[in-house]
Amino acid sequence: MFIPKFECAEGQTIALVGPSGCGKSTFLNLIAGILNPSAGSIYIDTTEITSLSRAASAAFRLSEIGLIFQEFELVEHLSVGDNVLLPSYLGSQKDQAVIEKRAKDLARDFGILNYWDALPESLSHGERQRAAICRALSARPRLLLADEPTGNLDPVNKEKTLELMLSSAKEHKQGLLVVTHDLELVHAFDAVIQFEEINQHGQK
Repeated sequence: MFIPKFECAEGQTIALVGPSGCGKSTFLNLIAGILNPSAGSIYIDTTEITSLSRAASAAFRLSEIGLIFQEFELVEHLSVGDNVLLPSYLGSQKDQAVIEKRAKDLARDFGILNYWDALPESLSHGERQRAAICRALSARPRLLLADEPTGNLDPVNKEKTLELMLSSAKEHKQGLLVVTHDLELVHAFDAVIQFEEINQHGQK
């Protein structure tokens, strides 16, 4: 995978499309600082995340990046509410009351507020996905990275979820990068980046 230059402005929404195995999820993990590139640098605003230590990179993700994983990554022994609030618990956000109200408003919008005190095991696959999206949005990070965030949702919840993510990005000037195979969604984004398939020798 070779990308000579990539930029995402404040409030810009970008869809990443392409065949499975072409590097879309890897690209998100590089931007998040979960993986390190073999060459080049990655900046979020003025912070060069490729130069951060592992601990500093994790702290930066908590405060600045909202991650929506393809496998959701909910903590099974925590309630849905605690899962949604986890980034604020672990990060440096001060006003927990404000964050909790915002998180509950999001849970209401996503139709999972009734499960706030329940464990994730009581949620359907689609409800788990919506809980993971609430978690990413709750702390209002500077950058949202989402890997197939609507893949397990029915058409009604898919449309509503996409609308909430896009409106959050615009309202709070968040960059939004979304990996998706659903080409019916890409018209709603400001830009679309097409990833090409890479063969076993690392060539397009």
